Amino acid sequence: MDCKSNIKRLLHGIESYNPEHILVLEQHLHWQITNSEYDFEANLALLRLYQFYPEHFNVDATKLVLLKALSSLNPTDFNLCKYLIRLDHLNREPLSLVVELGLLLEACQFTEFWLRLRENPNVMSGVPDFRDAILKCKSDHFKFIVQIVSQTYQRISKPMLSCFLDVSDVELKQIIKQNGWIECPPTPQTSSDGPWILVNKHEESVRSVKIQERVNFDAITSMAGAFRPSKGEFFIKTGS
Repeated sequence: MDCKSNIKRLLHGIESYNPEHILVLEQHLHWQITNSEYDFEANLALLRLYQFYPEHFNVDATKLVLLKALSSLNPTDFNLCKYLIRLDHLNREPLSLVVELGLLLEACQFTEFWLRLRENPNVMSGVPDFRDAILKCKSDHFKFIVQIVSQTYQRISKPMLSCFLDVSDVELKQIIKQNGWIECPPTPQTSSDGPWILVNKHEESVRSVKIQERVNFDAITSMAGAFRPSKGEFFIKTGS
């Protein structure tokens, strides 16, 4: 039986509220980090125990839980974890910084996100794969930031794209090639902004959507009362 299954069995029923499991869950959290795994339910259970037994609160473990949720690129996970932490803890560093990073990522403020990380390198201590996890999802889908850029932009300046991804020129060339983007030569109108990258021709992928709504007779009769004339007059008069 693997580690996740053992933890799931341990937290069955009322046992999920047993404070004796806090140490086990903290060890399981470090196992996740060491093995690049993610166990959202176990981490949520740990935060819940901190909530019920505040004397056992561990700010370092809580920071790691938030970073793991943030690196999962699932905003629901991050928000649920955040809601289980007392406000006075969230308003103090290092948790306040992690919350700020989450808000920047959610708002797609990528340049500011990387800037805050460079200014506070210690926030990533304990999560060696955090930076890579932000750039790529665990599945085979597009890398997270690349996906947002692809959905939002038709073309983007190369310097801006480099700032969004916080990568070197060599890495940027690989990303452009992997995603089938095209580097366009500068024009008189765009030369001041540097080279441009053709990301996506959105007009070629637009699909018409047909919406059909069926309204049956019963639905019409149920709404008829709302249009019933007032005082025998067809139109409802308003004061002049």
